[in-house]
Amino acid sequence: MMYAWAAPEYILDQMSMEQVMMYYEKGVKAVELQAKVFWSVLGQAMSGESGSESEKVSDNSDKPDLKRFHEIYGNVIKRSVSTAAP
Repeated sequence: MMYAWAAPEYILDQMSMEQVMMYYEKGVKAVELQAKVFWSVLGQAMSGESGSESEKVSDNSDKPDLKRFHEIYGNVIKRSVSTAAP
């Protein structure tokens, strides 16, 4: 059971067959992903690996990289100031 509300009685009485199959498929995929992550982390721990490069934190991690931000988003994100009173 993935969620507390998803009792077998509720699923059978309130959901269509397509919804039940979708719910089941997503549940199976979630369990498979959870198992892959678990075994991957366990394998890294057993082999002594410290993790991926993205998990390593640099000493400037608390400062935003504005140059990289503007390379990615450019002028797409704009701030607008509303002067109208609520």
